[in-house]
Amino acid sequence: MMQLIPPKSRRAPRILVKGARAYYHVVSRVVDRSFRLADVDKEVFRGLLGRVVAFCGVRVLTYAVLDNHFHLLVEVPASPGEPDDEELRRRARLLYGKERKGQPLSFFRIDRALAAGGETRERMRALLIGRMGSLPMFVKILKQRFSIIHNRKHDRLGTLWEDRFHSVLVEDSVAALMSVAAYIDLNAVRAGIVQDPKDYRFSGYGEAAGTRRGFSRFPLFERLAAEHAEPIGQIAALYRRRLFVSGSNPGKGGTVSKEAMERALRQKGAMTRGESLLCRLRYMTRGAIIGSKVFIEEWAAQNKERYFPKRPKRPKPLFLENGESSLCRLR
Repeated sequence: MMQLIPPKSRRAPRILVKGARAYYHVVSRVVDRSFRLADVDKEVFRGLLGRVVAFCGVRVLTYAVLDNHFHLLVEVPASPGEPDDEELRRRARLLYGKERKGQPLSFFRIDRALAAGGETRERMRALLIGRMGSLPMFVKILKQRFSIIHNRKHDRLGTLWEDRFHSVLVEDSVAALMSVAAYIDLNAVRAGIVQDPKDYRFSGYGEAAGTRRGFSRFPLFERLAAEHAEPIGQIAALYRRRLFVSGSNPGKGGTVSKEAMERALRQKGAMTRGESLLCRLRYMTRGAIIGSKVFIEEWAAQNKERYFPKRPKRPKPLFLENGESSLCRLR
């Protein structure tokens, strides 16, 4: 796989594609490369990642969150499009909540501005759409919001991330996308955390392996299957073989054992039913209730008041036009 490495400079310009779909490998490290991210922090990062993805309209094909850095393989659309006001509200609701210190934008302000109409509405639409379909803005929102959450939780001040993020443009081809994705999903193996990438829950491959739908909803496999009209099962098997062959090559950090590689090749990249169940169990142990749908619904109905209390409804804003200004009165 050939790579283009720009000459060293104080701050090389970022390579970004305009007006066409593009793929990027993104890396960002914790300041001083210190090991600050515990499992609970990685879980928070993963949840936030999903919300930022939904708001910005980009797609993360796979990812890996380690103790002191993260990797993303991101698909950025050609343009953010022109979402209507309801779509903007839906996306904003995923990301923006109550007004907080250090977070000037809130869903209440967004909703009020969109409802006001006129120039106020247009400015808010331009602000929100400007944050969509952009790699720099996507990573900026992700890192800034996680920093706020992390600092608040750990009672710390100051920057969390080391310098700006690093990004590499990736060719839109099966070979390039699979190679970069395998590099990302093998991070936990190279770090000596696991021997099989499916066993690391804070990665795209590990997360997909542990879900009920398995790899059928893994964004990387969805992307390749849609482009090349091949069943996801075949793509998953091919990718797993690639993981074990790449992961067994000697290099910096840990490697997949020869026995594990040979077993994966004998199975032709397929996971046994037992392996799939073990992957799902690590998610089951973090749930509140395990059982049939009827059992869970009956239990929830009987314990609704204790475990699922109703939140007080917020008063809805009523907007009144007063000359050229917009006034807000609560009903």
